[in-house]
Amino acid sequence: MKLKTLLITAIGAFAVASVNAGEAPATKAVVEEASPDTWSGELSAGYDTRYIYRGLWFGDNSVWGDLSVTKQISPELTFSAGAFYIDIPDNDLAYSEADFYANLSHESDYGTFALGAIYYRFFDGFAGDNLASGPGAQSDAFELNISYSRELFYGVNLSLLAAYDFKIDAQYFELGLNKSWKLCDSTGLDASFAVGYGLNDYYSQALSGDSSDDFTHILISLGLPIQLAENVVLRPHVSANFSGGARKRGNAASIGDNEVFYGISLAVSF
Repeated sequence: MKLKTLLITAIGAFAVASVNAGEAPATKAVVEEASPDTWSGELSAGYDTRYIYRGLWFGDNSVWGDLSVTKQISPELTFSAGAFYIDIPDNDLAYSEADFYANLSHESDYGTFALGAIYYRFFDGFAGDNLASGPGAQSDAFELNISYSRELFYGVNLSLLAAYDFKIDAQYFELGLNKSWKLCDSTGLDASFAVGYGLNDYYSQALSGDSSDDFTHILISLGLPIQLAENVVLRPHVSANFSGGARKRGNAASIGDNEVFYGISLAVSF
């Protein structure tokens, strides 16, 4: 499963950031940007040496694509929706997944509040390899989540997420921090930190000895967004995942407790 920061905003989000260094013609561009009924979007694709989502390893050498659209309903209210697809072209592991997501956010003087929904579809089963039975054969999931974000100080942003998975009746919570710097006109640096906690066996591998109520992971990531054109960003990244008690034994069987992985993405906004 993955919602790149969406989330990494959002979701997360925390994993993908874009830099827009283009200077718009003054009055007309500002009016269009703030106007209700304005649509915008982004098409992105990437490669990662590991696919790790909320601290859980799914496979190696993944390729993915994401298409999202955003509508500015009012100066305070924004709607966004999109579709994400990931595939692991590995002869030893059949795994592919599609996520369909929507989000409604409200910006206030106290920060940004959002309500989101994600439908996950696992084409080869949750554990891949087209397992016929057992927990690994789960074919889909549906999640509702609420989130809050705001700038704390000196460009350091805080994000909080609480999610409920209806398929397995379990909860997930995440706290994130991120900050970006401008290195030059075309290149930036972004850093993010996230820690997750799962309740009621949120995709922990209890049969392997993992805890059903425990920390899932800590994720630290550095990205280098490079502005190739006004609406095109190339972003290599390096990330480190540290498995918590809800992931430690399950992940260790495949990749060890702690894992450094790399990736690169290309995003085009429109």
